[in-house]
Amino acid sequence: MRRSDILRLHLGYFTLPEDSPIAGQKAPVCAYLIMHPDGPVLFDTGIGEGHAEAERLYHPVRFSLDEALRGAGVHHDDVRVIANCHFHLDHCGGNPTFPGIPIFAQRAEHAAADSIEYTLPSLVEFDGARYELHEGEADVLPGLRIVPTPGHTQGHQSLVVRTAEGTVVLAGQAVNGASDYSRAVFARSLRLAGREPDAPVPEWLEELLELDPVEVLFAHDLAAIRANDLVDPIPG
Repeated sequence: MRRSDILRLHLGYFTLPEDSPIAGQKAPVCAYLIMHPDGPVLFDTGIGEGHAEAERLYHPVRFSLDEALRGAGVHHDDVRVIANCHFHLDHCGGNPTFPGIPIFAQRAEHAAADSIEYTLPSLVEFDGARYELHEGEADVLPGLRIVPTPGHTQGHQSLVVRTAEGTVVLAGQAVNGASDYSRAVFARSLRLAGREPDAPVPEWLEELLELDPVEVLFAHDLAAIRANDLVDPIPG
């Protein structure tokens, strides 16, 4: 696979609610299509419908998954595998349209997604739902691997894609976006330099950095982190 085989799909947006520090701003909802040699793979499937509280708070606007797929030259029925970063309804809304297709998820995420307070349960348990549940890392297809990145939810996971140009990490909502990721890397630098030993750093960050990714992409941010964007500025 090449980096060009990873395509961002724009599946809508929502409005940050009044209790957010950035209330009123619009957040994109992005999924990713990987054109794998064994068949197309989806990382997330867009925004589900029918959750009254989510509609009231976030006013989501949805774009068609099928149209996004067709724009990439892929038919809905061509999709071979799905992986969701987590099961909040803005990430798994299209899952029920793929009965019989394996869905990779963390077991903890699946266990949590059984209440209307967490998600729409009908997006998780539907006729033909077929899960590949794991407690840690697992290969999806050759060159594709899920890795746990808990925080936003306990069962959150990211998808690692090995390409000819290097490793790409689809981080989902492990953090809200590129700025949060870069701040986490900066906090790690402060820790390593002994300047801020208690600086908060996500537990999964070290593992992702060991992958030496050439790019990190996010579910709710159109910005990306690239290898040369993060230069350690902290003297020891």
